[in-house]
Amino acid sequence: MVIGRRTNDTVLQAFTDFYQRTDGQLPSLFTTDEYAAYLSAIVDTYSVSKEDMELTEEQKAEFGWDDLPPVYFPVEISYATIHKEREKGRVVRVEKRIHLGTKKQIDETLAEGSTAATINTSYVERSHGTQRHFNARKARKVYTFSKDLVFHVAVTWLCVVYYNFGWTPRTLRERVQESPPRYQYRSPAMVAGLTDHCWSLEHLLTYPLLPPIPQPASPNKRHTRKKKSDGG
Repeated sequence: MVIGRRTNDTVLQAFTDFYQRTDGQLPSLFTTDEYAAYLSAIVDTYSVSKEDMELTEEQKAEFGWDDLPPVYFPVEISYATIHKEREKGRVVRVEKRIHLGTKKQIDETLAEGSTAATINTSYVERSHGTQRHFNARKARKVYTFSKDLVFHVAVTWLCVVYYNFGWTPRTLRERVQESPPRYQYRSPAMVAGLTDHCWSLEHLLTYPLLPPIPQPASPNKRHTRKKKSDGG
């Protein structure tokens, strides 16, 4: 996630961050709206220069080194967009457009998943809606909008952390008793195995991010026995 206006620079930052977090693995499918910067960012992020491909002489002969383009884009990646047509502020038609890859390739990728079976942007739209629900600074046409960027950034990341560690949506609950039905409500971080309990807002705000700075001993305690470390 990158906080800021949607520009070419912020889009490229987002894809670069995603590339680093996933160790450069090739995603099978990207889906976005029709903002033109997305296609450029995908190509810039995942393209490989011809000179950096490190092919052997046998491979160069096999692939036709002289005929290869100066920049190679992985054929494993497909990219599609959602085109929406509106009338009087309402969406009346949705069209799926493929920009990279083939329809067969995208259909196979969607069939392998366990969620949506069609090209869509509903997940990122739902994420944006949840962010607006958690963060009053992002609500539309209200006086709670952020006046300073530094506070907007801080509250945005606080909401992201709470979303993962403190929120317990019904869809993630786990049944622990059949009759009468009993459930354990879990946060996304609990499902991911990052924690074993739901964090309160107080816990999030008081959790130490850095090791505490040791306080200097007072003069009358300099020669006393050293306390055992509590660890951490």
